[in-house]
Amino acid sequence: MRVTVRGKRWALRFTALRKCHGSCESPTTKRKEIRINSRLKGVKLLDTLVHELLHAGGWDMSEEWVHEMGTDIAKALWDLGYRRKT
Repeated sequence: MRVTVRGKRWALRFTALRKCHGSCESPTTKRKEIRINSRLKGVKLLDTLVHELLHAGGWDMSEEWVHEMGTDIAKALWDLGYRRKT
């Protein structure tokens, strides 16, 4: 799947990751990817997706800001009933 954030496109891949929940390559990388740990479920999956998408759109933002905003947004979406279709 491909996603567009602030006019740039990333491949979004769900894959087995050993040491992290997700990762996002720099907006300047050719054939850039956002990788999400395929073992994640529920609110942790939503939190990680939002977190990595925030990195894509706000590459210059601190990890602390991305973490706090991502968790807040994911919790609000979860509380509103947003769930991933399987």
